[in-house]
Amino acid sequence: MSSSDKDSSTVTPPCGPTVGPRGLARRQAILEAAALLFIEKGFEKTTLTDIINRAGGSRATLYEHFGDKEGLFRAMMEENSLHILEGLSEAQADDLASPEVGLTKFALRFVQILLNDRTVSIVHILVSEGARIPDIAESFFHIGPETTIRRLSDYLKRLSDAGTLRIDDPETAAEAFMGMISGNILWRRLILPGRPLPMEEVDRYVRRAIALFLDGARPAAPA
Repeated sequence: MSSSDKDSSTVTPPCGPTVGPRGLARRQAILEAAALLFIEKGFEKTTLTDIINRAGGSRATLYEHFGDKEGLFRAMMEENSLHILEGLSEAQADDLASPEVGLTKFALRFVQILLNDRTVSIVHILVSEGARIPDIAESFFHIGPETTIRRLSDYLKRLSDAGTLRIDDPETAAEAFMGMISGNILWRRLILPGRPLPMEEVDRYVRRAIALFLDGARPAAPA
């Protein structure tokens, strides 16, 4: 995808009240402390006191910037989602490159993001707590997976319009592609978090999935 391919779903997380550099630094320190604690203890067991003890500052400052623990988690989730989208933007495929090259670059960058501990922890929390914080879960799905699929769908449509690929439904194709390259890896990260996943194995899996996506599984028709 070209670097100029932008979409309206890019969201900038709110910074709370207007503050100077020290206030922004304090806000970031709270976010970092919260992220580490959510990873270590989970959302439910992490308290505001835990976060304040690790980040420093006061409860009043935390309330001023985030409102409460759910607001803090939302801000952390949105910031992480933006980092993911920025990383994927850097890996967007050149429309002049072959589909194999473009999709491989995009897929490997996305899988690297899935292997990140913070990303997996956020997904794990949303899976376990999603029913209790449905608005945050929906926001994550909109900013992250839906935006990623939309960008990939746009890329596949351009390839189809150019005659490079034949894709009747780019959005369904994008959903299928993301499922192929990420489903097994994400399940392994969620269910077996302590088991290492060598990048050589990941690279081989992604490339085979892309070949299957592009070439299909049917034998060639007889001439």
